[in-house]
Amino acid sequence: METRLIGVNLSGSNLQGAYLNGANMLSAKLEKTILVGVNFTGANLCKASLAKADLRNANLSNTNLYEADLSGSNLRGASLIGSNLAKVLLQGAIYDELTKWPHGFNPDVLGAKSAGSDKG
Repeated sequence: METRLIGVNLSGSNLQGAYLNGANMLSAKLEKTILVGVNFTGANLCKASLAKADLRNANLSNTNLYEADLSGSNLRGASLIGSNLAKVLLQGAIYDELTKWPHGFNPDVLGAKSAGSDKG
């Protein structure tokens, strides 16, 4: 059974640890939402707004993030392996050495910043 949350507005919510595997969240609004450790494996987050969301240790593997807005989000420890990141917005997003990207994907080109680059 598919979880359908199309266009839902959950901005500012705390969904820490939620299981949203395969959920259809097309155009969902998740700005400033706490999504720490959420399992989004295979979910549809096409055109979703996750600006400034806390996605630490979230599983976004094989997720459709086409045209999703992840600007300013915290992606430390998140897994995005196999995800569709075409036209994704990453300006100001933070990631670390534990963040897993699709093979050959360079988040820096889209304005994301490595947490390790602040070390001095």
